[in-house]
Amino acid sequence: MLTNYDKPFFHFSIDDVIDSLIEVSNPSNDFFSNSFFKFLDALHSKYNINIDLYCFYQKNILNHSITLHELSDRHKEIFLRNKWLRFGPHALDTETAPYSQSPDEQIQIYDLIYREIKRFSGSSSESKLIRLHFFSESYELSNYFHTKNVHSLFTTDKPAISHRMNEKVKSELNNFGHTIFNEICFVRSHFRIETLVEQNLSHDDIINLLEGYLETYGFVTFFTHEYELIRPEVCEVLDFVLKYLHEHNIKSI
Repeated sequence: MLTNYDKPFFHFSIDDVIDSLIEVSNPSNDFFSNSFFKFLDALHSKYNINIDLYCFYQKNILNHSITLHELSDRHKEIFLRNKWLRFGPHALDTETAPYSQSPDEQIQIYDLIYREIKRFSGSSSESKLIRLHFFSESYELSNYFHTKNVHSLFTTDKPAISHRMNEKVKSELNNFGHTIFNEICFVRSHFRIETLVEQNLSHDDIINLLEGYLETYGFVTFFTHEYELIRPEVCEVLDFVLKYLHEHNIKSI
């Protein structure tokens, strides 16, 4: 459970991951020469952070669907050695919202993703906190996620707080940052890195934001998307956030 972690702490994750996995699957591409994984490795080396990557199962490229099943497992030893890099399911693809699918349909997709994660990176790299695509609140799958050692699902960073759960849940997410619903923990996503860039926040503004979350909740959760990390300004703000947390001894979970 989230309450098992000693406060203060933070959680950082990346949504919509598949492109970089496809790229490093190509035999001509070295793993840490890939710009995405090279950047993550540099962040880990500087700040000793854990990073959860939430994956799509497939992507359409030039009218051809490429799936995780088609990707090479040639980098498995790298993933096994770098346990700070963890993986979890996100959705079938960018167009498919899990909340639009039945629980059984979701399970079929998540099982496919989990099978491939285990194949190319090992089961020890599976995430314990998951953010589903479009902030799907799949509380009907609480028993399923428990079998995958997932203790928490993330909710939206938007003012709605929750799209499907009741007012009591919304109040607890707003006041405490986490709650229990249908026997699984839900944790509010506090912000996305690209929003800080779009709002043109200064470093002082960002520090005030972080301090506010840490003082109110004892933790802060934030994320970005794989495609956003091609933007230098997003990488710069992410580096600043992680540097501040590291310098203030806020633990990465």
